[in-house]
Amino acid sequence: MTPSLYPLRFKEILRDYRFGNRWIVEAFEKTDLPEPPHHLGETWEVCDRPNGESSPVINGALTGETLHTLIDVYGEALLGTDIVARCGTRFPLLIKFLDASSTLGEQAHHSDALAAEQGLNDPGKTEAWYMLRVRDGATIHVGNRPGVTADKVRAAIFDGTIKDLMQEVPVAPGDGFLLYAGTMHYSAGGVLFYEIMQNSDVYIGLRAPNPALSAAEREAAVCRAVRGVHIEDGFSAKTTPVVLGSGANQRIFIFACRYFALERLNLMAPTMVTCNGKRFFVLSLIEGACTVVYGDHHEPLRPGNTVLLPASLGPVTLVPTQPSAFLKAYVPDLVEEIVKPLRVAGIADDTIVALGGKTALNDLARVVSAEA
Repeated sequence: MTPSLYPLRFKEILRDYRFGNRWIVEAFEKTDLPEPPHHLGETWEVCDRPNGESSPVINGALTGETLHTLIDVYGEALLGTDIVARCGTRFPLLIKFLDASSTLGEQAHHSDALAAEQGLNDPGKTEAWYMLRVRDGATIHVGNRPGVTADKVRAAIFDGTIKDLMQEVPVAPGDGFLLYAGTMHYSAGGVLFYEIMQNSDVYIGLRAPNPALSAAEREAAVCRAVRGVHIEDGFSAKTTPVVLGSGANQRIFIFACRYFALERLNLMAPTMVTCNGKRFFVLSLIEGACTVVYGDHHEPLRPGNTVLLPASLGPVTLVPTQPSAFLKAYVPDLVEEIVKPLRVAGIADDTIVALGGKTALNDLARVVSAEA
């Protein structure tokens, strides 16, 4: 007999990247993580990659199964009718904690169109960062400075100065940045953040090409990279959160685009998340302690724990045992889940649009205009 679905916990998939250190271990209460000298650069909280890396379940009757197997068995009941209609049964997101104690190199990512044009196995990659911890004076480089052109990008890649063409932005805990495909970005380090992205591993390196290549090969590589870079004067990846109060609790919209949305739930009292069959939700506890209650199933969470709520569950209650904060991720219907509820709450359209950053790529600007 096939077990019924319930709130699912997964074992993290780990990445030993040199830019990481032990910050994730220090910041959260995760267990069974490798000891030094492992550089814990990333913990993949929920993922199902086509190469077979798929999050394994660690709680309940489905322990030992992978997310990939569960999607095969449960389909719409897990993913949701809207998600399957839009994405099929390919899991649409990759969610992680990322420790950039050291340098994250200069890069951008393909758009869906460019990835398809180049025959890549993955779609494009729009991603977003939510800052959790920062060192004093930490900054990130994201998007281009005013006056940058494709020719300047080309020259800067060749001479290794591309980060000088990017905007340098100070960061603080609670800052959200929406990095649409094509956005140049770089970090000198000193930041720990939550990252959500399309389920993709495409990458456009913006460092100087390998000098061992021929001149023609170097030129071709740089030209391919420049084609993938989005250049826009006035661009800002930083989003402006929208705060809604509900008694002792707060619901904060951080950012939203066609691929994903993120909210922060600050909880002093129990609150309900309703899974109405249309989409799944992924909840990551970043502060406090909380129990996820679904019928007779009680799942206690500590900071750094993540749980996936399958689409078909119906009502799920979050019961904080101390003041808590969750990050709630999902693939939205921008009209029904972002624009309409915020308008009902009295939020102005320009404030709603600011959840998508300041850019011509902003999905919310298009939706709000169409719904005006």
